[in-house]
Amino acid sequence: MVIQTKLHDMPKGALKIEYDPEVDVLSIYLQRPDAALSYSKEIEPGVILNYAEDSSLSSIEILDASKRYPSEQLAASSIDEFIDLKTASQLAGIAPVTLRTQAEKGKLWALRLAGQWVTTRERLQQYIDSRSRKAKG
Repeated sequence: MVIQTKLHDMPKGALKIEYDPEVDVLSIYLQRPDAALSYSKEIEPGVILNYAEDSSLSSIEILDASKRYPSEQLAASSIDEFIDLKTASQLAGIAPVTLRTQAEKGKLWALRLAGQWVTTRERLQQYIDSRSRKAKG
């Protein structure tokens, strides 16, 4: 299964990942979570693609997620919003090349999505805080 979406094509604040342990569903939102849906399609058992009214992919639901992924991975999977490193650079006042290098070294939590490095505001703040502690100590 290959799903490609360009980060800059998505509405601001749209990319969101949530795990609900009560129903054991991992939801990956590519558009606003409250976007109206037109139809859904199960592409393999337990993997459902939801489409918006304009027929664009809106979200992906993975049922019985704990049977597919380790529980520690699911517990850490809820992410509010991905931001690209250019945006992160503007927020942090750190050069994008520095953030990319730190991501490649594993010092800034980030991942490659559609060929572009992304992180979250929370992980960016953790990285900034760790730099501050090192500078003081």
